[in-house]
Amino acid sequence: MKLYFKKIIVFICLLFCNQVFGKEIESTTYIIEVGKINIGILNWQASTLNNKYEVKIWLKDKGFISGLYRFRGEYSSEGSVEGGVFLPLVYNQFWSTKKKEKVIKIDFDNNLLKELTVLPKEKEPARVSYHGIEGYTDPLTSFLKIIQGKRIAKTIDGRRMYKMVVEEIKKSEDTLIKKILIKNYINIWADHNKNDLNYIEVYQSSDEKNELMPEIIKIKFKGVVFSLSKN
Repeated sequence: MKLYFKKIIVFICLLFCNQVFGKEIESTTYIIEVGKINIGILNWQASTLNNKYEVKIWLKDKGFISGLYRFRGEYSSEGSVEGGVFLPLVYNQFWSTKKKEKVIKIDFDNNLLKELTVLPKEKEPARVSYHGIEGYTDPLTSFLKIIQGKRIAKTIDGRRMYKMVVEEIKKSEDTLIKKILIKNYINIWADHNKNDLNYIEVYQSSDEKNELMPEIIKIKFKGVVFSLSKN
């Protein structure tokens, strides 16, 4: 379970940036489950006003998992909206367990990656050149682009670079199911580029008048399905 959480947490975080155009603040809480076991809780907040956007996510262990593996995470992204396009300015990520804490900060400028800070500092040299890369956004902003209608979003989360790709969209009664794959996955600080994420499915209402946040998120990782549902 520990290994699953260390790798999957980024993909959980990128799922909670739904259609927030012109919204002051929306807040939703999700329960994270594996099978019928409640392992955590996640709170999402987002706003887009005056051509600016901000997304914040908090998550924490809960239930049975708390006795085995304590964790806490905080993630945020803010930037501008220009011509309907989301352009990030700064992305922050904090992850804490009983044994360690990790901090990542990414600064962007005019659609370019300006600076990447990782604490504790990586001992290994970067395997790829990331300073000044163009067109890459943080995971939260990338998912905003996907929801906005983009089929592909180039993403960097401070440890990995990859593309979010919408493979298919299905409709079942009044529900839209979007299947998202992670492609061209590269580790920045390690030689291997193995990606154990099978797919992500987003279940949301097909009626635009209904609530905008997805009802259910399913993440299949190493054959295990993580389910996130509204509390």
